[in-house]
Amino acid sequence: MRRVLLVCSAVNQIDTTALGVLTELNHSLAKRGITLELAEVKGPVMDRLQHTALGQALQGRVYQSVYAAFSRA
Repeated sequence: MRRVLLVCSAVNQIDTTALGVLTELNHSLAKRGITLELAEVKGPVMDRLQHTALGQALQGRVYQSVYAAFSRA
């Protein structure tokens, strides 16, 4: 299984454009058999993400730490 892990520790907020880009990235990677995952997502970003189709698609693939993401492998 191939995965792309985005470490979001420096991301304090996310706008509609960024959500659109991430949604397209998720679709593009999925077509290639690659899973998009996120780690260290801050509260305000997570709150915004949870109310989107992307947030629903990423359920179970958002980790509190990079260590947790790699431990799952």
